[in-house]
Amino acid sequence: MLAEQGYAGTTTRAVAERAGTQLSLVHYHFGSRQHLLVAVLGRENERLLERQRTLFGAPVSLSEKWRAACAALDDDVESGYVRVLWELWAAGLAEPELGEQWRTATKGWRDLIEAVVAEWIAARGLDLPLSARAIATLVANVFQGIEVELLGGIDEKEAPHREALAAIGQLIERLEAA
Repeated sequence: MLAEQGYAGTTTRAVAERAGTQLSLVHYHFGSRQHLLVAVLGRENERLLERQRTLFGAPVSLSEKWRAACAALDDDVESGYVRVLWELWAAGLAEPELGEQWRTATKGWRDLIEAVVAEWIAARGLDLPLSARAIATLVANVFQGIEVELLGGIDEKEAPHREALAAIGQLIERLEAA
């Protein structure tokens, strides 16, 4: 419902009706719309983080992992996860509990990226001017910016998102070859 109707259209009453259950059961199990939405974000985020942990744990090059992460972006947009994430971010600006869950969700992604980058830097003995944490922040911000623009209807002609992501992949390949 979040992906289809947004935060405003996702009431506990609407969820109960769609699920074919009583409103009182929704409130019994979740207490409020905010708790229900926190549970949804937590479950979906953990599922997708596990997918990325598996991807990044695979014995392939970082450039291959990058390309797979870029493909996953398209899957996440199509699945509605990105819309859910950003709907809850917007709601979290006014509702602290949702904001905290959103921050927790995005921290999980940054921590995962940081671990991958740190391992890659150490394995290659690189001396980079940025820490693994700073690189993870930049990567997360690139993906988040692209997500927001895609949700806002900005297409590839206006902002070549995939070209930019492909170029970063090529830079990674060059570092791997050096």
